[in-house]
Amino acid sequence: MTTTVPSNILLARQPIYDRQLNLVAYELLFRPPHPSDWVWDGDVATSQLVINAFAEIGIDQVCDGKTAFINFTHKWVVNPPPFDAQHVTVEILEDVEPGPEVVKAVKALRAAGFTIALDDFEFAPKWVPLLRLAHIVKVDVLHKTPEQVAALVNKIAPFQLRLLAEKVEDYAMLEACKELGFELFQGFFLAKPQNLHGTPLPTNRIVVMRLLAELQDPEVSVNNLEDIISNDIALSTKLLRICNTARYTTQSKIDSIRRAVVLLGLQTLRQWSSLIALSRMSDKPSELICLTLARAKMMELLAGASGRSDTDVYFTVGMFSFIDAFFDQPKEALLKSLPFEEHINQALLQFEGETGTLLRYVIAHERGEWEQIDWQDLAARQIDESLFEQTYRESLIWATGIMQSLLD
Repeated sequence: MTTTVPSNILLARQPIYDRQLNLVAYELLFRPPHPSDWVWDGDVATSQLVINAFAEIGIDQVCDGKTAFINFTHKWVVNPPPFDAQHVTVEILEDVEPGPEVVKAVKALRAAGFTIALDDFEFAPKWVPLLRLAHIVKVDVLHKTPEQVAALVNKIAPFQLRLLAEKVEDYAMLEACKELGFELFQGFFLAKPQNLHGTPLPTNRIVVMRLLAELQDPEVSVNNLEDIISNDIALSTKLLRICNTARYTTQSKIDSIRRAVVLLGLQTLRQWSSLIALSRMSDKPSELICLTLARAKMMELLAGASGRSDTDVYFTVGMFSFIDAFFDQPKEALLKSLPFEEHINQALLQFEGETGTLLRYVIAHERGEWEQIDWQDLAARQIDESLFEQTYRESLIWATGIMQSLLD
């Protein structure tokens, strides 16, 4: 009989104890909402875990003020999110190859004040560079005899690291590990993982995408960012929860979106927004997101080239032309729930008006349906074929840049 994990389990935490069995940390564990359908992806799993911990619940509440051990994949090691070293111990997974890129990244993490732990460690010469940088080595003792554990400890001893015994499942192994010099302990004998429940806030994908697009503008204003974030209560709540961690509240209490934007800064806001986007868009192919962004940007650039002042309207029409694909519902039904002016609805549904006509040309170009493009009409808008192609390339480069920051 298959047991289904309830959908409101956001994550699990397993306590880590010292030699006196004082609680010193928690390892945070990902729990997929539908385990039977889940195809394991370490990057997405960690992304979702982090968003649930920092934005859905709040890291201080999750860990009761203790540090959080979080699994880092290769991608996370070389492109770490904007964590505070006070909250996070970087737990490097055993399948991360310790090549030059990883070693350089771990040096940077250590320099930034992070505690570095090597997970499920088995000694091999290739790990020596990371052993010289790490603070903690985690040893899985479940299927090892005390003699095997001792042999591994002897190999690690020259590096003078703290030892953490994981999967301690009986008193005898706990005492054996203490005798071998282990300082930290984790396992079912001490405490099983505890599921943390909650209801994830359904962040609007389009709002997050629009925020990511706006954040690429080097002259973006605080007013614009505040307006975008304020349009989605879930996104606002997530970012405020992130701000209301010890890293930021030591400076001042966060009580508004404007203050959150100012305090986080553009780079950190971009990183957290990208992480939220990745965790919430994992059910949609990245190609769809990239095409949506490119189409919206192309609409904006063409409108500007033709002398239009309302280029933001063209961007919006391009972005929302894919709304049915993102939400898996008919476009007509979705637009009824949005406060668009009628001319935007008609552009999206019937390709009417100047905006709708331009959208039809852009879509025809994407599909290679050249006969559907009226070049004489475009010429009247001061757009020739060369400019059209140039704008297409610029839009793809712009969208690819955003996707790179989102996925990396």
